[in-house]
Amino acid sequence: MQSAAAISEHLDTRTAAIEVAALLDNALQGPTDLILVFASFHHREALEDAIADIRQTLSPNTIVGVTTESVVGCDLELEGVAGFSAIAFQLPGIHIHPWVTSPKKPVPISNPKAIPAWIGLRDDTKAVFFFADPFSTPITRLLPALVNCRGETKPLPIIGGMASGASQATYNRLFLDDQAMRSGGIGLTLSGPLDLDCIVSQGCRPIGNHHRVTKVDGNVVLELGGKPALEVLQELGRSADATERDFLQGGLLLGGVIDENRSHFGRGDFLVRSILGIDRKRKGIAAGEFYRLGKTVQFHVRDPQTAVEDLQLLLDAQQLDTQPFAGLLVTCNGRGRSLFHEEDHDLSLIRERIGEVPIAGFFAAGEIGPIGGRSFLHGHTACLTLFRSLET
Repeated sequence: MQSAAAISEHLDTRTAAIEVAALLDNALQGPTDLILVFASFHHREALEDAIADIRQTLSPNTIVGVTTESVVGCDLELEGVAGFSAIAFQLPGIHIHPWVTSPKKPVPISNPKAIPAWIGLRDDTKAVFFFADPFSTPITRLLPALVNCRGETKPLPIIGGMASGASQATYNRLFLDDQAMRSGGIGLTLSGPLDLDCIVSQGCRPIGNHHRVTKVDGNVVLELGGKPALEVLQELGRSADATERDFLQGGLLLGGVIDENRSHFGRGDFLVRSILGIDRKRKGIAAGEFYRLGKTVQFHVRDPQTAVEDLQLLLDAQQLDTQPFAGLLVTCNGRGRSLFHEEDHDLSLIRERIGEVPIAGFFAAGEIGPIGGRSFLHGHTACLTLFRSLET
């Protein structure tokens, strides 16, 4: 198994596609099984023709295209400028089952028994890659249905992200072979002797103490540990030191414990969500999650140093394994320069740890990857999937 990645900064879409196709064609000999294409919004209108150009050059069995805010590829994170990135795979012995979901023909969430056939689930399925338009995909209901489609005790890894190339409905573009879509999502179910290792670095650290949710209404947390949630938040602000106050000004998040059976909780044990607002009348906090009564939560702040340490530790563990032949990086559009104040930060760290592995990806409007054995929709994370062969 092998792969090749290529990237172009050319503003003309067809030229960028031809450049990328030529680089991929020169790097790979023989048939191409899968190509993933990520194009910044600058390329939206001509992307269908660009996908056709790549198909004509490489004749892949399957090609998927997604519009994004910014792209990642090779050694570059092209933020806020035109970018066209792609990665091509040769996957002998791997079964790839492409499928789509759309508002007119959605995955049958209400009929879970029908989902395995819809997505082409097999006994040797390793994971599903999923890329979707955030305006038309009910991801909060769809994702758990996909994760649990082979039983709650054997969660299916779902990996991918939400298209970020538009700020309103119907402006994103998704492509599966010769099918063009302005809504819905595209899935790829991969089965066979393939090892997919997805590491998720959240880049946030807990602050203050953890609390139990003792009163809640929908996504509004009203009480934490028997106290009004807003008062708990205000106490946190008063007790914070100067450094923590700086982080608080950059935005506050709320994390829910993933595994309540642990004896203590630390960094990485929480699924972090944004705080959407304050309900001053009820002294509540509106969170980007529906927490149940008794849920353990803790406030978090975005911290570039924690983000660096998390990613470094996760990559250090990868050095104990064999060299991957490909990588897919789906990162939050709030990372990059806005968090680290430097170019190509995450990719540079990855290169230091795993070497010159072909990598492509994009800055997403929500990243999908596993934490604690189950896949979730994230914000503020970097999700890196490394591909290895299980053949001996």
